[in-house]
Amino acid sequence: MRLSPHLPVPLVLLLATAAAQDGGSSFGHARARELAELGRLPSARDVVVRDLVNYHRHRLPLPAAGEDVALDVRFDRPGARAGDEVWLQIGYTTGTLGDRSLAPPCAVAIVVDTSGSMAEAGKLTAVQAGLRAFADRLRPDDEVALVCFATEARVIAGMRRRGDGRWLLDAIEGLRAEGSTNLHAGLMLGLDELTRADTGSRTRRAIVLTDGIANTGVTDPARIVGDATARAETTIDISTIGVGQDLDVPTLQHIADGARGLFHFVADSADVQKVFVSEAEALLAPVARRVRLQVTLPDEVEPLQWYDERVRAGATARELRADLPDLNAGATGVVVVRCRLGDRGLDTAVVRAAMTFESAAARRETSVGSMFAGWRAMPRGLALAPSTDAIDLEVRKNAAIAVLSRGLADMAASCDARRWADADRALQRAVDDARRLFPSTDDADLQRVREIADGHARTLRRYVDRFRDI
Repeated sequence: MRLSPHLPVPLVLLLATAAAQDGGSSFGHARARELAELGRLPSARDVVVRDLVNYHRHRLPLPAAGEDVALDVRFDRPGARAGDEVWLQIGYTTGTLGDRSLAPPCAVAIVVDTSGSMAEAGKLTAVQAGLRAFADRLRPDDEVALVCFATEARVIAGMRRRGDGRWLLDAIEGLRAEGSTNLHAGLMLGLDELTRADTGSRTRRAIVLTDGIANTGVTDPARIVGDATARAETTIDISTIGVGQDLDVPTLQHIADGARGLFHFVADSADVQKVFVSEAEALLAPVARRVRLQVTLPDEVEPLQWYDERVRAGATARELRADLPDLNAGATGVVVVRCRLGDRGLDTAVVRAAMTFESAAARRETSVGSMFAGWRAMPRGLALAPSTDAIDLEVRKNAAIAVLSRGLADMAASCDARRWADADRALQRAVDDARRLFPSTDDADLQRVREIADGHARTLRRYVDRFRDI
């Protein structure tokens, strides 16, 4: 494992915006944004903190030549002293795809919900437009199958080379919406296409698009998830894409999580562009599978709260662990942790992060690491006392987004319990805390989440005023 010390340096505020993240789940951001625009309060299942934090592309070091993943460990105030509250960020990146013509071909099963509800609000039309764009980004040697499901599931086009793609575009154009929603049958048939076909060493992925809740065939969510992940085993990734309002969010999320895929939500043309166009190549180029992250904190750094639902405490209170989805090409992500410093501050603190995964290229387990070393803990000749007022504004911005996202989640949980005043207080406290962390309104990444929070705050105010005297 290669360990590279992070040398804390003050950053200047970068006003340029980062592009939307490739290779990351968009559900939490797209869902919260759409509900805010519609004036509808979210439920707890609609707010995913990690999706909001990682929606944008993070400015992080790229992997060195010959490496799959790079890790980066830093604090928002590397010169913080004893008793201070600080923000720790563990960032990870994969290399960009470059020339995809040099990458191995892939096999993809596209599984589309064509139940009657997909005809509403132009949902199937939007999905067809996205699939056409996706098909254009497949290479002639890539293999693809198209499966649809309504009351029954059927193979529209069996697994075959894309070739010039005309047959696939014709199959997509011919999709029609009618009947019920047999999600289980569609999933199983799509996975059968991937397991029956002689795909050799190709990357295998199922992409499932649906707008609703399973209401015919096998409808038990636990069995749908269990059967899908069992059939996928360890060689097929499943990504799920939700369209519209009446989604079985937990089931789609659990399918994606269990099969190392991503869960997306398509609300408008921007989401179609992100999922089917911007994401297409990254989606088909896995870099790291079965990813496990471990962070070890010294005694002088106490973790207070982490802002990622996948993080859990390890063997001790100073150890954090997370199972991450497979990482595709061009991915960036961060885990943000709010901490309190002990008597020695960060002078001698050493924070270590390690990521273990199976390299998709080398087909073997490998690992990479990074660490933060306080200036007194650095090797001789590198020690340089950081300024006590130096601030890493990129970390601070992500901390502000994390606080806002957590506030939205707390608000949603209170809304589920119909505690409107508690929901209002939770959101306003988060808005105020985020503003103190990062007062500037010039950063587009943070501003996107602020606008989501502002939209929900306006809707919530109507509930507070209405039920104030009840």
